[in-house]
Amino acid sequence: MTPLKQRLQLYLNLIQTQSNQAPQRFIIFGRGRSGSTALVSLLNCLPNVCCDGEILAQRVFWPQTYIKAHTAKASTAVYGCKILSYQLRDVQRIAQGSDFLHQLNAAGFQIIYLRRENLLDHAISNIRARSFGFHQGRAANTWQQMKVYANPRTVVERINKSHDLWNYETSLLRGIPHLALTYERDLADEAQHQSTINSICRYFSIQSKPVLSHYQKVSPQTLQASVANYDELVDYLKYTPYYHYLPLETVCR
Repeated sequence: MTPLKQRLQLYLNLIQTQSNQAPQRFIIFGRGRSGSTALVSLLNCLPNVCCDGEILAQRVFWPQTYIKAHTAKASTAVYGCKILSYQLRDVQRIAQGSDFLHQLNAAGFQIIYLRRENLLDHAISNIRARSFGFHQGRAANTWQQMKVYANPRTVVERINKSHDLWNYETSLLRGIPHLALTYERDLADEAQHQSTINSICRYFSIQSKPVLSHYQKVSPQTLQASVANYDELVDYLKYTPYYHYLPLETVCR
């Protein structure tokens, strides 16, 4: 079956099973490289929860109906999916993104907003992903030893774009109840994972269970260990508004 026929079949299934949608539904909203893939993996460890990945990564007819069609297709009591902010703006070209999220929320979708606070780390993570691969399983420890060359201008361009998306996301979520999570506080360390899932389960009013992600952090533990031209990057960032994103020991030296 072609992708188009598969999508049309989804819409048909929604019409036929309108009353059988998962009683609880949610979306993970935010930017890529913020821990959302690990979060999806953790949520899928819970019984009666099905969480899909980026179902709006390609242009679809009637995106809101498409999401509801996936909800109707789920065989679990709780269904969720991941929607990245750029996909609403640039892929689906939704002019009124705030109305889109408001309508989903009114239809019963709860929202988890996941973001990364350190936009320099976020930029380097994107550069590493494009060099070594976007997501790695638990066996991919090789990449932890590898450094990447980060063109300082490219890094600043990525931070600027991330700032723009941050403002866009904030405007879309204004007035919508949501659970706010950050990569640094809630997902960066595996020791945080269970408490993060416990918090989400409390927010959804469902029972939590022990979880373990199928993904692990494959970047080096420090920015300096990750970037081959670290000193060059530091010198360049001194003359930008983003110097404060550098590690404290670098800023103070």
